[in-house]
Amino acid sequence: MLRQSRTSVLGFLVSGFLTSTALGAPGDIHRVSGAEVVNLRAGPTEASNIRGTVDQGDEVIELAREGNWIGLRVLRTGEEGWIYGGLLEQVAQSGLLPGAGEGTGGDAGFLQLSESFDRLMRRVNGDLGYPLVEEAAPVAEGVLQVRPTTAWLRSGGRDAHLMGALAFYELWKNHQDGRPVTLVMTDDRDEEYIRIADGDLGPELTIEAP
Repeated sequence: MLRQSRTSVLGFLVSGFLTSTALGAPGDIHRVSGAEVVNLRAGPTEASNIRGTVDQGDEVIELAREGNWIGLRVLRTGEEGWIYGGLLEQVAQSGLLPGAGEGTGGDAGFLQLSESFDRLMRRVNGDLGYPLVEEAAPVAEGVLQVRPTTAWLRSGGRDAHLMGALAFYELWKNHQDGRPVTLVMTDDRDEEYIRIADGDLGPELTIEAP
């Protein structure tokens, strides 16, 4: 049975986000551009040990900075290390600016549905260092569409995305007083990524290939 109590889902949501997503203040998304193959080092110096290599065109998410060096995670492999900043080009901002990610009017995207859930999401955003959701809004009778941020889509992982979708579904179900609902979460192309829809035998889950 997919549906859980709201309390258990919210606890699962918080613990899942904090264990499935990097806690080191993730920042911008970069692409390797300075050479065909770049060394991934254990520290922010040329003398640091080489942990591996990263190919030109690979995308990385920034975790820290020290001088001209960027501490990062390689999105394709999950490896972490340091690369000289001159070998990278920025391709997307994560929104790590004061007040970013809390939505219009200082909310996290869910204020019109549930003040307490929105407050929880603001705490999760603050703990992770970036916003999870750009917008959550009804798009048809009984249908809630959630648009995640690029930062969460690229760094959260499918398990964290699924946990989030479960929580958003349960929030929407409670908001609709238990009536049949559908939760749609989109990807970074605004195409359907995760769908949870009430059917005759209960909630049905669909996950599209990335």
